[in-house]
This record gives sequence, C-alpha cells and structure tokens, in this order.
Amino acid sequence: MSSYPKEVPVVIVGAGPTGLTAACLLATLGVEFVVLERDIGPMNLPRAIVIDDEGARTLQVFGLDQTYLRDTLAGDGSRYYDDDGNCFAETGRGPSNFGFAKRQFIFQPELEAALRARLEQLAPGALRFGAEVRDIAESGDHALVSVRDAAGHSHSIRTQWVLACDGGRSPIRERLGIAMSGNTYEEDWIVVDTRNDPDKSLHSKFFCSDVRPAVSVPAPHGGRRYEFMLLPGETREDVLTDSFLAEVMAPLRPFKREDIIRKTVYTFHARMAEQFRAGRCLLLGDAAHLTPPFAGQGMNAGLRDAHNVAWKIAAIVRGGVAPQIMDSYDDERRKPAWDMIQLAVAMGSIVMPSGRDQIVFRDLLLKALAPFPNVRDYLIQMRFKPKPRYGQGLFLDLEAPLFEASLVGEMIPQPWIRDLGRLDSALGAGFALIAQGPLATAALEGLDQDSLLGLPLSRVCLSTMGTGTGLIPEDSAIARPFLTHRDQILLVRPDRYCAAAMFPDALEEGLARYGGLLRDDGDHPQGRAPLA
Repeated sequence: MSSYPKEVPVVIVGAGPTGLTAACLLATLGVEFVVLERDIGPMNLPRAIVIDDEGARTLQVFGLDQTYLRDTLAGDGSRYYDDDGNCFAETGRGPSNFGFAKRQFIFQPELEAALRARLEQLAPGALRFGAEVRDIAESGDHALVSVRDAAGHSHSIRTQWVLACDGGRSPIRERLGIAMSGNTYEEDWIVVDTRNDPDKSLHSKFFCSDVRPAVSVPAPHGGRRYEFMLLPGETREDVLTDSFLAEVMAPLRPFKREDIIRKTVYTFHARMAEQFRAGRCLLLGDAAHLTPPFAGQGMNAGLRDAHNVAWKIAAIVRGGVAPQIMDSYDDERRKPAWDMIQLAVAMGSIVMPSGRDQIVFRDLLLKALAPFPNVRDYLIQMRFKPKPRYGQGLFLDLEAPLFEASLVGEMIPQPWIRDLGRLDSALGAGFALIAQGPLATAALEGLDQDSLLGLPLSRVCLSTMGTGTGLIPEDSAIARPFLTHRDQILLVRPDRYCAAAMFPDALEEGLARYGGLLRDDGDHPQGRAPLA
C-alpha cells in the first residue's frame, strides 16, 4: 500500500456509498483526495436496498450507468394490504423523468464493490482501509487530520476540506459537538434478507396491520427483504431465533435457515444534524441526517449530498471560487433532506398505524375519496413527494423567475437524445449550456468559452420537434419542461440543477454574473457568499 499523503485538497472519511460516490465525483472533476475507512475491509452488509432515479443519475456522471446500473432491478411500484389480505392501494412505476426508474433494487455490497472498482480506475490507491481518524485541527486556511493506520502508525494530513461520510454514529460529528434533532421510533423492526425467495414480484409490499406491520421488498438474484415491527415485550434476542422467524414469516414465505443472508434488529430514526458544516468539516449522508426506510431515501439522500458538495469543492480548488460558497450546502440541502424524512414518516403512518382507530380512519378516508380518483392517487402514490428543487442557493434570479414554470433552481429532466442516449451523456461532468431555438443555438456557436469556474462548460442544442438531431419523440413528455425556456439558454450546474436562464443576447453577461456570484469573497454576514 502506498504511503499516506502529507497534503491533499480533500480528505473523505468513510467508504460507504456516500463517501465512495463523493470520491468518484471528485476524481471525475479533477480534484485530488484520499478516502479513509476505519474498518479493515468492506462491511459487505446489505443495508440500503433501493437506489432512486436521482441517485442513479449521480452514478451516471462517472459511468456506472453503463456497467453496474444495467444489472439492477427496476421496481414495478408498491402495493398496500390490510389485515384480511386485501390490496387497498397500488402505485405504478411512474415516468422516468430523470432517465432512470424511480426505484431500482440493489444489493449494497455489489454497489460498493462497483464504486470501489471505479474509484480505483479513476484514482488508483486513493482508498485506505484500517485508517482511523483520531483528530481534526483547523488552522486558518487548512485542517490537519491525524490518522492511525492498521499497523498502529500515525500520520498527519494537511487538507482544505474534510467530508465526514462516517455514518449515523459519526465520530466526527460527535467530536464537533453537533447535535441531532428529531425523533426516534419507539418500535424496533426485525430485518431479514433472504435468497431463493418464492415471491418473484417486483412490487414493494406493505402489510398495514394494527397487529404486526410488515414490509416485503424485492432484492437482486431472486432474493427479498422482509421487515417486521417488534411488539411490546419482545426482545432483540428472542425475535432473531429460528423458531420466532419461522412463525412470523410463515404468512409470506417458508422459513429456511439456509436462505437467510442476514437477520438483525433496527431502530428507525427521523433526525437531522443541527448544522451540516463546521469550518472545513462537512457532514454528508447518515452523518447529517437519518430517515426511516419507508420511502427508500436514506442512502439516496447521501448521494445527493455528495453531488451537491463535490462540484463546489472542485470550483474552489480548480476555479478559485470563494470557500464561503460552501455555506450553500446547508442552505440548499437542509430543507430537501428534511422534506424526505417527513415523507418517510408520512408513509410510516400508513404502514404502521398506531391502532385500530387510525386504521378505521384510513379506510374511511380512502372510501370517501373513491369518487375522486385524482385526489386518492395523490395521497396513495405519494405525489406530494417534493420535487428536486432548491428554494435558495447558488442560482441567478431564483426569487424572481421570468416565467411561472421556470426550471431555475430545479433538477432538469433527462430525456433521451437521438444518437447520444441520455441527455447527461452530452452534458459531461461540469457545467453545461442548453439551447433550443435558432437564436439560442447561434449564440452558443458564437461563444468563445469552454470552461466556467475551473470546470468544463459543454454545449447542447435540443430540437423541440423531435426531428433531426435532438429529442426522440417518445420522450417528448419528459422534455416538455424545457419548452418554458424555448427562447432562452439554460445554464446547468454539474449536479444537474438549472442555475440560470438567459436570453441569447445576454449569454456572456449571464455567465459573468454567475461567475461573479461564486467568486465574490467580500465581507458578507457570517462569512457567506451572496446567494439568490
């Protein structure tokens, strides 16, 4: 193993999905780093089981859409059952607005192995197992990270940024004294991962019982995950015995010890760190927020964190951007992360009703809404799930959009492009400009600029008619939001959020404005860069 670096721009602590994704993104953007993992090797535990469309889109940046993601299982939706076995609600796949299925089932050890393999291709030797962070000391424009390796030797690494991707019990968060606010569920849950499962359905199944709520979720390679709520008086030791599991699983599948991959008991949390940044330390993933599993958003929230942070660090390291822009990480990610936690809590209230009264209320509500299918579907299909949109942050004119349906502040759609595949294949890993009409296209062709803030600036011209080089007709509905800006040019951030919408004759001025927004390192309250 190569020696530890004396100095590197970024130290990533934790080699789970969030840390490995942040590393692959930084490598793709040309930023050096080291990944420190306290364990002496991979955990190889099937914890997360779902990657959503936004998470898959993040992995697409460094090519896993061409390898790993091709072997995941696209979910067919969800079904909700009452105590009599009746399916009282069902959801479908939904549209692939961001280029991927809304839910893809994974085996986490395989995902992590794919991430490690890609990381080794992009940045050989950057991952260190058996590396325990002992201390982090900040001093002016850098931090010193003290590390003890597996052999007991000590190392000191000078760095600009520390990404704490070290899990829900984050030692770094504890060391920084950052509290977690929110709630912990009183009820623990049994989690059982199986192989050779007789249920081949690609639906997630929620058994909404007032006796013992349960969940059944597809898994790759003919497997399935089962979750059962513990009842009062049941202990962790008792519920993991073969006899108990055989009884509780009997209504769903025969119990076979040889088919059990893992059995454990989890406590579910709905909690968030009171701040995501402390100086040069940033909390990502479970270190920053913990969510119940009902919406499948725990790992995916960490992937969003990684993409939000990675491009900003690249702009600081490569483009001379003011470090104060990293305050935008908390500004942008806090509310969406909390909204997803609340979505999971809302789903939990359907999956695990607190008593017969709540079940009766739910059933009466659904019956009353039967004449109003649109309203019923809005509730059951969780269409109140918030869009990937930021209400503040590094955007131009976010609070005063020119058009009501403006994409500024929102993740752009990802339709398929003729001869290219998914749109992001043309956008690249950096910033991008998207034009549609002839005037906008001419403005792009006349622009003498191929980088922004030290990152690549690509150009894409879309045909809104579905002919020639451009959108394929089958994806016209997915691409429809672009029509709001048919006469403008969109500036898209590396994390696929629309940063600005500019008319062709103001393109150079708009790019200069955005560059100035991020480069400004003047005297702002709390050391913050000016945000839209």
